[in-house]
Amino acid sequence: MTARRFHKIALLILCVGSLAACPTERFRHEKYKCSSNSYGIASIVLNDTDIGDEGKIIGYENDIAAKITSSNASAITLKTDKLRITINRETGAITIVRGNHYIVLSCTKSVFTM
Repeated sequence: MTARRFHKIALLILCVGSLAACPTERFRHEKYKCSSNSYGIASIVLNDTDIGDEGKIIGYENDIAAKITSSNASAITLKTDKLRITINRETGAITIVRGNHYIVLSCTKSVFTM
């Protein structure tokens, strides 16, 4: 193999390797839009889904920040002062627990990535 051909192959490997090292997803925005309900939740927005991050509960009257207490590929649990919310990431179903009352909402999920 000639030196020139070796340099071309090395450059090609370097370019492919550097492209493979780039993250495929820099930004993720998950939104769960819910129909009207007695808890006043219009939608839930998650930009970061790690434990300790915050999600945003968008209500019909006001917005509330909720802390993520557990997170995996199939479910996320958020907690506020009064509510515990579990989101099924596969179906979009949201379970809300307030005291000893609970409700299950059927919400639509949309995901925007960049």
